[in-house]
Amino acid sequence: MATLPSYVEISFDGFRIQKESAILRTEFENGPPRQARFQSRTMKMSNIQLFINTKANFLAFQTWFEEDLEQGALFFYMSDPVSGSTIEARFVGGVYSASPTSPTLEQWQINCQIENWSA
Repeated sequence: MATLPSYVEISFDGFRIQKESAILRTEFENGPPRQARFQSRTMKMSNIQLFINTKANFLAFQTWFEEDLEQGALFFYMSDPVSGSTIEARFVGGVYSASPTSPTLEQWQINCQIENWSA
């Protein structure tokens, strides 16, 4: 399995985590709604920004995404930005957007959403 390249930096600017529910909720005519857990694991999605500091590294990132991740379809290893533990993640829908942050195209910002299984 591929690993997020070491030249990619993760930013916490705009970082957000959204966890899928593992609860099934049933409304009743009388009394409180009933809730029960129906999944042991759920998907957790995170909006993140990645920074790449050279044009060569950005081109390498594109190749990594297209070839190693098969256009973003496959999972890859990365360090969880919050816990620091290694997780298996993938790009949601195989999508990211990239913008240069310098006129020389030497610095790039990538906005994306990643997902991973959580317990």
